[in-house]
Amino acid sequence: MNLKKILSNLNDIVINGNFVQDVERLYKAELPESVKKILSLNRETNFYEDKPLLRGLSQSEILNADDDLSVGFQGMRLLPMFDIGDNDFIVYSVSENRWCQFNIVDEIAFKDAEELSELL
Repeated sequence: MNLKKILSNLNDIVINGNFVQDVERLYKAELPESVKKILSLNRETNFYEDKPLLRGLSQSEILNADDDLSVGFQGMRLLPMFDIGDNDFIVYSVSENRWCQFNIVDEIAFKDAEELSELL
């Protein structure tokens, strides 16, 4: 699957209301419609062709990221959505309404963008 192509047809994605509500409750935030649709892409883990190691996190991985990865994503207001390898993830910054890459070892955000497609 090609994530950029999927993102170009974002209007076709149906929002998974229950899951999105769980995420919004966890992050204490109302997410933009586009982020809700992107969150709804992966019930289970999906691999995408855009980058060699681009993997969409499953719903369970997103909800349990703090514990599973030993990183305080919720406290930093960073919503992890894609694993891109080498301990790097594409996250949505809830407080800044931007996408960025985040390294879970150094706990540093880098390469931010307004649109997810800019990081692919």
